[in-house]
Amino acid sequence: MRPSRYLTGAALHALLCLPYASPAAAEKFEVTLPIDGRTSLIESDTAAVYYPDSKKSSPFFIGNDGSAEGGFKVWEIYGPQGSPKEVGEYKTGRTKLVEILYDDAGDLLVTLSMSDGLIRVFELGKDGVVGDAKGQKLVRGDFSAICGLKSAEGGYVYVLGKRWGYKFLIREKLSKGRKVKAVEIVETQEFGIPIEPNSCTVSPDGRVFFAGDNGKLFSFLAVEETAPPKVVEVGEPAGGDEIKGLKIYHGKKDTYLFVGLEDGIEVFDIKKLGSSLGTIKFADGDLELNDFAIYQRGSKSHSDGTLIYAGENDDGAFFGASSLSPLFESSKLKVNTKYDPRDCAPKGHSKPKKCAALSDCNGYGYCPNDKKAGTCDCFPGFAGKTCNKITCSDNCTSSSHGKCTGPNTCTCVSPWTGDKCATLAVPAKYETEESGGADGDDPAIWIHPTDKSKSRIITTVKSEVGSGLGVYDLRGKRIGGVSGGEPNNVDVLYGFDLAGRKVDLAVAGCRADDTICIYEITSTGELVDVPGGVQPLPTAVKDLEKKFKVYGSCVYHSPKTGHYHIFINSKSSLYLQFQLSTTSDGKLNTTLVRHFYAGNRGQVEGCVIDDPNSRLFLGEEPYGLWSYPAEPDEPAVGTLVDNTVVDGGKLHADVEGVTLVYGKTKQEGYIVVSCQGYSEYNIYQRYPPHAYVMSFTIPNNDERGVDRVTNTDGITAVGTGLGSEWPYGIVVVHDDVNEAAGGGVRSDATFKILGLKDILGAKVVEKLGLLKGVDEEWDPHN
Repeated sequence: MRPSRYLTGAALHALLCLPYASPAAAEKFEVTLPIDGRTSLIESDTAAVYYPDSKKSSPFFIGNDGSAEGGFKVWEIYGPQGSPKEVGEYKTGRTKLVEILYDDAGDLLVTLSMSDGLIRVFELGKDGVVGDAKGQKLVRGDFSAICGLKSAEGGYVYVLGKRWGYKFLIREKLSKGRKVKAVEIVETQEFGIPIEPNSCTVSPDGRVFFAGDNGKLFSFLAVEETAPPKVVEVGEPAGGDEIKGLKIYHGKKDTYLFVGLEDGIEVFDIKKLGSSLGTIKFADGDLELNDFAIYQRGSKSHSDGTLIYAGENDDGAFFGASSLSPLFESSKLKVNTKYDPRDCAPKGHSKPKKCAALSDCNGYGYCPNDKKAGTCDCFPGFAGKTCNKITCSDNCTSSSHGKCTGPNTCTCVSPWTGDKCATLAVPAKYETEESGGADGDDPAIWIHPTDKSKSRIITTVKSEVGSGLGVYDLRGKRIGGVSGGEPNNVDVLYGFDLAGRKVDLAVAGCRADDTICIYEITSTGELVDVPGGVQPLPTAVKDLEKKFKVYGSCVYHSPKTGHYHIFINSKSSLYLQFQLSTTSDGKLNTTLVRHFYAGNRGQVEGCVIDDPNSRLFLGEEPYGLWSYPAEPDEPAVGTLVDNTVVDGGKLHADVEGVTLVYGKTKQEGYIVVSCQGYSEYNIYQRYPPHAYVMSFTIPNNDERGVDRVTNTDGITAVGTGLGSEWPYGIVVVHDDVNEAAGGGVRSDATFKILGLKDILGAKVVEKLGLLKGVDEEWDPHN
């Protein structure tokens, strides 16, 4: 991986010649746009508008479908009664990102599916999507922004995610008659970025702007080179609020940057990004904006163009349309309805250099800037003087693991898999029955006090529909559950003294109402309500962070004091530590005893606590795995266990679930971490220096009819023996898209179950003796 290059502050203006204006006292406009039409409910995240080449054709927009069975849909912008008219639906799997590339030989739609990590390319025409351009490429990672630009060779797309980005060249392979036969997708650049962006856009002069949760706006030049771009911080155009979307409005003379926030859109002159020109609001005051697109051409109903947006209100998520006329009538912005995205390519991509002496780099590199160099600057995965050789990172680990059969493409020898054939493939034995909801997360395992084979798996459903906790046996059969307020993570406390009774408790952070949800676990593994089982956050939390939202959670039983604790976090990385007790009348009670911001203040969620060693392990999604003291009277000073690959570590963002397997001593055992973007799991030694052990993933188990794990989130594991079938315990992981036998998917999320012995005791790692580090007699009741 190449290192990233970041610049901040004044360096921006020297590099990009951007005059930065302090907020001006000039009067700003504020306009409210009526919602002229909306689609039916759909899990909407991103939208892209298509400008047909023929002025007689109706304009279209393409919106993603983020549901498990999703893909994308196509709508005519101006349908009956003003609402968009759906004209096409394409089931490519849960899709988050869509973008359009314009080319003289044919316009293309680019999508990225979260379920399989495939970039797909489709042909576009006057009737919308007119065919599959037969172009696909696997891109592994958790990506959240896509933007494209035209070039003389075809088009480029930037795909950006948690602190990492790729640039792909998408060019057409033409048959006679200039019709698209297929497209080739070639990676030309990979680089680090300082944040996880929600959106990106490209300006007419070839600058890529991106922004995300922290409200900061960044930029780099879109030039034809393989070296990482120089990323510069532009500022905080929205005053630090989360930026949901970015789009360029192409004026006749001026260029405007539209910055989407949850409750509206701020408008800036791209030359004066320090001062907002005004604000766009929506007539629906409950609307929460996710993303938007701009169609600049006029129509009878929208003479000055149309704003298309992905949003949601109390009814659910949808795509909406509003006329831009009120904006131009109420502001000094200059309308331009003559814009055509086919007109020109940004600087740096208009006339690619030729180097005949180097065979034009065989199309897989750029000609050297220094004519005396005599060697092409090759794309990732290519090498040689003329880029005529293919290479693979780390050479596919070793010849016994796999062979390099394409640019950065390894063909692995079973049971190895992954980019470098360094990941062990371990099929799951079982999966849980459907959960009743589309979105699960971090599960837990409750160990039966007398018969461990009767232990239970407790899972979460954090989606609004089906929200609550499910209870399953060790083969995935559902035997119970309770409804709850969108619990994200669940954990188990053993032996809590409740009004003179020793009880086990299931504890979760419930996002629906920002509460701590607690249930008693009966001796047979059922969940029942308990007095004080819904604990609201104290008012003091709002003094710490006004917009604190419950997200992840985990629990701790102190060996020092015997007290029980609950950790709750928010996306902002603020951790709250509560002590759990009972009131005089036998009700549960929580008291805030410590708070701190974790890691680099990136988004957090999953956590687990090593009770005997009093250590909290937490995943910071963009940065890595951290360890903190768990005692409330200790300073919250973190130690980085491992970071993500962008910083030279072994974890792939985003770092999600964290679980612990106990050993026979306080020094033995393992930490297991879920990497969502890769659907892989890293294993580390439990005790410092927390050496990396191995990674594994979960493929299809054709013999048992259990599908692979995709876009994984939460994880839990225990090493204690749970009967003859599980002599070294089990691992339970969340599966995002539950693929059905024979094709298609099922709408409800499931969890996969596999034996810890199958991972640590697999033949290819048997000589490492990893099972010796597991305590198969561990019992949390003792």
